[in-house]
Amino acid sequence: GLGKWLGICLMALIPVEVLSVIISIGNRSKARDFLDGRITENDYTSTVGLAALIGFVTFALFIAVAVLTVVWMFRMAKNAQVMQRMGTWKPGWGIAGWFVPPFVLYVVPYLMLRDLWKASDPDATGDWRQNRVGPIVTVWWVLYGLAPLAFITVTFASFQLDRTALDAAKEIDNKFGVTLLSSVVQVAAAIAFLLVVRQLTDRHRRTISET
Repeated sequence: GLGKWLGICLMALIPVEVLSVIISIGNRSKARDFLDGRITENDYTSTVGLAALIGFVTFALFIAVAVLTVVWMFRMAKNAQVMQRMGTWKPGWGIAGWFVPPFVLYVVPYLMLRDLWKASDPDATGDWRQNRVGPIVTVWWVLYGLAPLAFITVTFASFQLDRTALDAAKEIDNKFGVTLLSSVVQVAAAIAFLLVVRQLTDRHRRTISET
């Protein structure tokens, strides 16, 4: 059931993130109009409302996905423990692993998902630790753990608390390419994780039924 609800939340998050990409393209157009004097500051700032709403919905879905993910991983690890297929990462790491350094790289969750993938092979023969891990797990980690590092560096390099609407418009216009690429990567990461959840849940369910 957890895998099913986690998949539903991810399927809801993906189109919202796609909509966010579309809105960012529109915001860039508005920013250029404002910078060129074709619209007023009030006209420009009025477009922020929809982006803020989409941001709130995205955040709410992200929290739901995060909570379901840690419980999903914890329960799979507990099942693996019962089946005597416990790897390096004990069940508690399904929760704690997301909060230990290096934080933004999510190395522990990636390694734990690899362990769970190996332990959840219904066709395993011999030492289950030698089982191959599906490439989708690494694809997800690259998109979610490694790729965002470049975007985080750019974001913090230009962070300002007291910027004006003009400053914001200039930043949106100047960094549109990076922002768009970051958003596309987020969408791709969500799709990759949906595939991880579906495939790993199916493997785990079949392994439990055969054990």
